[in-house]
Amino acid sequence: MRVKSVSYVNNSFSGNLPSGLILRGKPTTSHQMACIQNSFDGKKRKMKIALRCLALVLMAGLCTVGASAGEGQPIAIVHARLIDGMGGSPVENAAVVVRDKTIEYAGPASGVSVPRDAQIIDATGKTVMPGLADLHVHLQGSWDGISVDLLGYQRYLKAMLYAGVTTLMDTGNYQPWVLQLRQEQAAGRLQGPRIYCVGAMIDSADPAWPDLAYAVTSRYQIPEIVRRDKAAKVDMIKGYSNLSEHMLHWLSEEAGKEGIRVVIDQWERNGSPDLVATGISGFAHLPTRKMNEADIQFAKEHNIFFITTLTVTEAFARTRLNDIGFLKEPYIADTTPPWFLTELREFANKPQTEPEKKETQESIVAHQEAMRNVKKLHDAGFLIATGTDAPYPGVFQGEGLHHELELMVEAGWKPLEAIRASTYDAARLMKAENEWGSLQAGRRATLLIIAGNPAERISDTRKIETVIQDGKIVDRTALKYDMKTDAGYRAVPGLFNP
Repeated sequence: MRVKSVSYVNNSFSGNLPSGLILRGKPTTSHQMACIQNSFDGKKRKMKIALRCLALVLMAGLCTVGASAGEGQPIAIVHARLIDGMGGSPVENAAVVVRDKTIEYAGPASGVSVPRDAQIIDATGKTVMPGLADLHVHLQGSWDGISVDLLGYQRYLKAMLYAGVTTLMDTGNYQPWVLQLRQEQAAGRLQGPRIYCVGAMIDSADPAWPDLAYAVTSRYQIPEIVRRDKAAKVDMIKGYSNLSEHMLHWLSEEAGKEGIRVVIDQWERNGSPDLVATGISGFAHLPTRKMNEADIQFAKEHNIFFITTLTVTEAFARTRLNDIGFLKEPYIADTTPPWFLTELREFANKPQTEPEKKETQESIVAHQEAMRNVKKLHDAGFLIATGTDAPYPGVFQGEGLHHELELMVEAGWKPLEAIRASTYDAARLMKAENEWGSLQAGRRATLLIIAGNPAERISDTRKIETVIQDGKIVDRTALKYDMKTDAGYRAVPGLFNP
């Protein structure tokens, strides 16, 4: 059926009582008939009111977070504001039809054909948009970014899905472990966002993260490492901070032969033309160094991509920790073990030593430079996708992505541009834009319903009411941290050699 508007309940009746009604075996008088008719009319009015109330109750049930359609039942979202993820103007009074794992229709309501058996969700005044992507996280980490919490991975996956992060890329981890997480999530046996990963990082003989990296002492090791990563089907290879330019060159060349891209993090050298010249595909962080026009042009000629991670440069600058009231934010409070929050408060309130103060001041300058660079690089037309580098102090899985979007807008991006970086452009960076990242017919049915308008106020992305993943409505209540069912795993110290 084609609709401009949707009628959910149409149960009413009208009419008069027949004349000549027999009452207790006797014909009724005109006075009796008038009394009966008035009584009947009153009951009709009460019936109509009751039916209207029932309609409202049914509508509320349809829009309840965590409600689920029957197996194979289509879902029709109607009267929504549609943000397609590709940067275009929102479509008012739009509709989205989902069947199985696929978007069947996304566009103006005037053009939709709603399946008769569809579960209908009235999204009047709300926004429907693609699920968000965080392309720089570490699933093994505790709140501080160094401690290791392998057994707590379900907390982090649930926290991200609860916050509408439906896709992630782990950018450095224990390789077999993260490969198994990717495998089990893809098979539907593990709840969480879709997982991409780089496996273990590739670093020098003295890795910065010894537990998370393969140490390379000779270029002759590189072909075997690349062969092993190809067999594991990693989504990219990540070169890390201590690798020399020569090693990066050999790594990029060998990976290129196997059709694998190399992304790197070389800390304060990110964005350097010397690194661009090694043949890499992109940087896992924005540059915190000054980028002049020549640097930008050279990177543009080499089709370099960038992942944002403004939240982590802010974390090192400690500016967010000046007011820890943000810990009450629902995407943090609803998903985080209480001892994480206690430890973070203690960290934030602990006086810094003089060397720590100096390091923080340097980090403030670096963060300010990253904020300038994200605007410069965007204006220059680079492919840029969102990432957070969660977890670090003040950077949480899930909530951190929403704060990342806010920082991008603070740096000069328009809200729709920031949303595109976390949806369509994130999919482009993963070479999967024909599969996910936008609301178009034929794309994967992973989307959000938001009680607000993030096209005008980017902070409205925090007002998620419904998450639909692969065509199924997610029970977000079940994703909240529950002390009664959580095993209470604590992290152990990790190894980091700065």
